[in-house]
Amino acid sequence: MNKRFATLLKDIRRQRKLSAKRHPMYQNNKFGKYFMYFFGLFWVAYLVLFGFLLPTIFREEMPGMEPYHILNKGMWIIFILDFALRFMAQKLPASEVKPYAVLPVRKRDVIDCHLLLNGLDTYNLIWFFLLLPFGCMTLWKFFGLAGLLGFLLGYWLLIVANGYLSAICRTLINEHIVWVVVPVLVYGGMIAGMLAPWKHNLGWIGMEWGEGFIQWEPLAFLAAIAVLALLFVLCRVLQLKIVDKEIARTKSTKLKHVREYKFLDRFGEIGEFLRLEIKLLTRNKVPKVQFRTGLILMIMFSVMLAFSDVYDDNFMRYFIAIYNFSVLGVMVLSQCMMFEGNYLDGLMSRKESILSLLKAKYYLQCAICLVPLIVMIAPVIKGKLDVLDMFAAFFITTGFVFFIMFQMAVYNKSTMNLNERVMGRNSTSNWFQTLLIMGGFFLPVIVIMVLNAIFPDGRVSVWITLAIGIAFTLAHPLWLRNVYKRFMKRRYTNMAGFRASRP
Repeated sequence: MNKRFATLLKDIRRQRKLSAKRHPMYQNNKFGKYFMYFFGLFWVAYLVLFGFLLPTIFREEMPGMEPYHILNKGMWIIFILDFALRFMAQKLPASEVKPYAVLPVRKRDVIDCHLLLNGLDTYNLIWFFLLLPFGCMTLWKFFGLAGLLGFLLGYWLLIVANGYLSAICRTLINEHIVWVVVPVLVYGGMIAGMLAPWKHNLGWIGMEWGEGFIQWEPLAFLAAIAVLALLFVLCRVLQLKIVDKEIARTKSTKLKHVREYKFLDRFGEIGEFLRLEIKLLTRNKVPKVQFRTGLILMIMFSVMLAFSDVYDDNFMRYFIAIYNFSVLGVMVLSQCMMFEGNYLDGLMSRKESILSLLKAKYYLQCAICLVPLIVMIAPVIKGKLDVLDMFAAFFITTGFVFFIMFQMAVYNKSTMNLNERVMGRNSTSNWFQTLLIMGGFFLPVIVIMVLNAIFPDGRVSVWITLAIGIAFTLAHPLWLRNVYKRFMKRRYTNMAGFRASRP
């Protein structure tokens, strides 16, 4: 590593740490960070607990095998869960390259810096909270400190490699939805390989590989390093191609066809904003990718609920039901007014146009909630949910969840670029958004579980949830006007943030 690259790496590392403070939502982010710290500590405690419990569970279920052999056979499950966590949260390596395009630094050096920093990110150590207590209880008495360190080092190499694979998949999916077949084939292949009937299946490979880490066998570590290096190079090449494509792209003004949606004319100004919202979601890259991602997640959870027994407990059943109805709306409404930040000055020139815009957003998202009614047919047919559960989830979404998410219209004050998914500034963390999203997904489920504890008859809690959802839905003119009034009080602060964050 030459001195110039080391200096660039140091500068980019410092700028990444300062990026949150430069964001217009920084003051709101600090409010949400306390909740995220609590959630992070809860997740860490959960992993530590499982790290201590799994050895006992494995010994009881499979007394003929050592617990660390069982974990190594199922190491692929850790990578699948790790991918799921990274898919929604981790930044793409090329997400901050464009500001460096005007500087005398090579793009590939910037990409390399981001890839190295992602590999050294402390997030890659999160699974140690599971692996370390597990190793202390199962490996220490046989292999001592050396075996434990080899076990942790080997898993760390594979987890870092999994992070690069996640970045590759996300980048390809952002380019075109058809690339969703890549993670499906890769991680679906892991599950199929573990369940394969032959002796030397993927579970056996994992057990031997993990044993090699523990024994410090050079071949095991060389194989892990080879996988890591290969995925690093593939990710680097892909990110460079995407960066070059976005920097050198030319804008096309040719339209193949124009839909007028004339049936919306009867609704006056709200119809005009409905037309604007529909075109925003169907013509621009970022909203389209969000919609496709939400639809894929909705179908995936519905299939898992319908055809698996893993999520049969009440908490997960209700969570998946509410998640499926909420996910499409939450993805859009968590960025409420951020897309409009590109042209908000024009909207503000007309009296109460913002109120009509908010109503149009609400009505469109309510209409989109009809999509999960079709997707959730499979769980209903399989008997995992009934029709009352579906309608309770529908109305709690159109009422309570959307009430929470529309509060973002007051506090969002940064512009979201409509098309620059990789190269834009869209990836800056917004902890206040995260707080409200978590509240929207989990608060209704928590309320249902509390009501279930109070009323032994589970149907009572569902009826109460349905009533709360209908009440919030019918009261939408009142709370939308309240959101509008609070937005207008902050309009100059928000508009200054929108202007400052435009590309």
